[in-house]
Amino acid sequence: MMARSKAVESCIPAVSILGIGTALPPRCFSQAESLAWGLAHIPLAPATRELYEKVLGDPGIATRHLALDDLSELLETNHDTIIARFERRAGELSARSLARALEVAGVEAASVDFLAATTCTGYLCPGLTSYVMERAALRPDIRRVDVVGMGCGAAMPALEQACYFLAAHPDGTAAVVSTEICSAAIFLGDAPELVISNTIFGDGSAAAILRRRERAASAGNGGPRPTLVGFRSLTLPEWRDTLRFRTEGGHLRNVLSRDVPIRAGVACKRLVIELLGEHGVGMDAIRHWVMHAGGRLVLDAIERALELPATALEAARAVLHDAGNLSSPTVLFVLDEEQRRRPPAPGDLGIVSSFGAGFAAHAALVEY
Repeated sequence: MMARSKAVESCIPAVSILGIGTALPPRCFSQAESLAWGLAHIPLAPATRELYEKVLGDPGIATRHLALDDLSELLETNHDTIIARFERRAGELSARSLARALEVAGVEAASVDFLAATTCTGYLCPGLTSYVMERAALRPDIRRVDVVGMGCGAAMPALEQACYFLAAHPDGTAAVVSTEICSAAIFLGDAPELVISNTIFGDGSAAAILRRRERAASAGNGGPRPTLVGFRSLTLPEWRDTLRFRTEGGHLRNVLSRDVPIRAGVACKRLVIELLGEHGVGMDAIRHWVMHAGGRLVLDAIERALELPATALEAARAVLHDAGNLSSPTVLFVLDEEQRRRPPAPGDLGIVSSFGAGFAAHAALVEY
């Protein structure tokens, strides 16, 4: 077994992910279908129309699942109606992904002691955890943490908080749920960043069940599971305005700079080098690369920055192709897909990394 640094050993126990569950809305829209609807229903300037045609024709994304009854809901401007849809759909998807994760892990809902939920596409008070625990029939005495304002990168800090809870409660069971209704944050306009945002993001939810490694063997299917060895984060406030939400007229408006891909590559390389150096592990020892599927150009930039083989990010590209960028749940979708595509062997090492608003990047070293 790989040696762990004393600094990490002192605060993070060996915690395993027993199971991952994912959920997508039932309505699936092809990019071609979305383009045809948009051209028919939204007045567009010629340059804006051309950009929509270009982005929606990119082969990196084929379909997205949107939590809508009809695409006409994208034209809704009443904030109360939009947040009501977010509340309803986020609760539904979260309950589905958590139920699936519990099933995969072989754990009863009544066993969950800690719940962290991440979202950035709608504000609720009480937070999403309140709705998840009600729908999933969790105990009323569980500890809850709502992780908000961290954008696409939020799942990794939530997993880290779950590890801290399990450090203090060795017999406990923790759950992390990441859910985004990105369609509730669509903002129409001619700015290129708005066109990009409106064409790459989809809706979805992912959940993970965690226990201390010594307790993990008694649950689930018994196959190799990722054990979270250590975490590292990097926040660069000087890049904050390249990737963030701001409000305009009471609505969320995405800020998405064309510099995001190159900066994602730079940040991920620095983060990975620091994390591996902390544990005395070389790049060539990593068998599984699980990266947030932020977009085709983002994945291309990360692949170049880390000098990865062309096949290393296949799982991320597959998730992006089938569902788009799902924001915070994406990295758990990719981890689940990676384990299906490349069944891990005992002792395999992996890097799991997400990044988003801030500009912030987060990563974990995992061992199977």
